[in-house]
Amino acid sequence: MDELTWTVHRAREAPARTAAAAAFIVALIAFAAWYFGILLALVAALVLFTSLHTFFLPVTYTFGRSGVTVNKRIFTHTYPWDQFRRWFRTTGGVVLSPFSRRTFLDHFRGVHLLLPPDPAAQLAWLERRFAKVPDP
Repeated sequence: MDELTWTVHRAREAPARTAAAAAFIVALIAFAAWYFGILLALVAALVLFTSLHTFFLPVTYTFGRSGVTVNKRIFTHTYPWDQFRRWFRTTGGVVLSPFSRRTFLDHFRGVHLLLPPDPAAQLAWLERRFAKVPDP
């Protein structure tokens, strides 16, 4: 199968939500600076950026022969295909699960991938990748 790459940038897709989140973050950092001091405000800014970087920065996904690569601009990780047994859709994405049957651990042990607004190519790729091979 050929390689399939796409980029999702949630901040660009929802400008109103981005503006509200940015205003809240600036207000929170200003409050931290006023109440706790500039050093703790910088720590708060670092913690907020680290926790929200997948919203504010673009994330690039690549389906390849060896696995799925997730590039979050701060780090890149490749998950091998043999780690996953099935996949299922969620709101706005898919989860690649290491379990062959549905379990409550799917969201904890699986890898959640965000999908573009038109995910037909990604879903077709996953259908081909996880197609059942008939027993001989």
